[in-house]
Amino acid sequence: MEKSFYIEVYGCQMNVYDSRRIAELLLANGFVQSPDPHDAEILIFYTCNVREKAAQRLFSNIGFLRSNKTEVIAVGGCVSQAEGTNIFRNKHINISFGAQTYHRLPEHINSILSGKKAQILDLAFDEGTKFRHLAPSTAKASHSEFVTIQEGCDNFCAYCVVPYTRGREYSRPAKDVIAEAREFIARGAKEITLIGQNVNSYHGEAPYITVGQPKETWRLERLIREIALLDGLKRLRYTTSHPKDFTAELMRVHAETPVLTPFAHIPVQSGNDRILKLMNRGHTARAYLDKLAMFRDICPSIQFSSDFIVGFPTETDTEFEDTVNLAEAARYTISYSFKYSRRKNTPADKMDGQIPERIKEERLALLQETLLKSQVEHNRALVGTTQEVLFDRVGRKENQYIGKNVYLQSVIVESSENLIGEFRNVLVEQSGENSVSGRVL
Repeated sequence: MEKSFYIEVYGCQMNVYDSRRIAELLLANGFVQSPDPHDAEILIFYTCNVREKAAQRLFSNIGFLRSNKTEVIAVGGCVSQAEGTNIFRNKHINISFGAQTYHRLPEHINSILSGKKAQILDLAFDEGTKFRHLAPSTAKASHSEFVTIQEGCDNFCAYCVVPYTRGREYSRPAKDVIAEAREFIARGAKEITLIGQNVNSYHGEAPYITVGQPKETWRLERLIREIALLDGLKRLRYTTSHPKDFTAELMRVHAETPVLTPFAHIPVQSGNDRILKLMNRGHTARAYLDKLAMFRDICPSIQFSSDFIVGFPTETDTEFEDTVNLAEAARYTISYSFKYSRRKNTPADKMDGQIPERIKEERLALLQETLLKSQVEHNRALVGTTQEVLFDRVGRKENQYIGKNVYLQSVIVESSENLIGEFRNVLVEQSGENSVSGRVL
């Protein structure tokens, strides 16, 4: 009898990509996918460890989703890597697998179902191996698909667990990335987002090798130019990047490549140089702002988003004010801001001068107020403009559809036509804090 599986996924775009590939692997191995966790024999939790108490939330969700039909529970991703054998303190978990080993999951599930094993721990860092085991699919692709081009990180920011849970940097060969993007487009994808923990450090093996010459590598700039030529691709994005790896050439690619959105997510984290040095970010606040100014000179239509961490150990009120000042100067379209949260085994976790939660909450509220002003101003400036929107979900009201413009802003319209997966030009007529609305032209 066919066994059914349900996947619960948390966290970043990398996890969304991985969960889709896991589903394809299981389908190719004779399993069937269930939309309801309580009807599935196999529950798979693909996890993120960026936020506090990730393991506790995982265990709570396992208790909520498991049922009397559940035969196997598998946990994968960053929480698995971070917890190691401690993951099995939850007695219901049968399999714990890493972000680099999910290609072995069908085999592990069959070992549990057959009774050969009761628990399996598979957290090896098999660099790039999983990509060689991706299952082919003929199913219709989503209108917007992620393609992983790079994994892991060599930057070792003081607050971050990624190098410990995803490993060191690995870049997929350019020919594999292009082939996967081409396949998604052939199956109906209209938008491709190239993803990685540090995507603009990409240095993948070039697909064209001259006999007698050493192997060449492509940077992100060359990869984007090649993917932009694929027939049927309407929109191209990439995320997440690091300020120190942004080049003038990448800025020129934005100016010269119509299919590439005029939008860049460039996390800064702090506006104070001492804190940036403690974070091991590898850049100063001035260098960051200068890079944004250069980008605007080269590509005048460009807009930016960013990430911020407030309350990093030893951060003073004055140093926090530097972050607010940078946020005002940068004029972001969208931003993501968080309280610093301690992560086991990271350098910041061992630092003295941990900031009380009350102060972190106060600082976060002040920063978000500043960031919201910039966001509202940008939204207001769109009124009267025409935006190309890819619609991806229905709204709360009847005949209401929501999509994204090139700047990743939500655009709301009403239509009697089903717009899901469609590009439409929208005249923006109203703006709000988090979205704009208008009518389809």
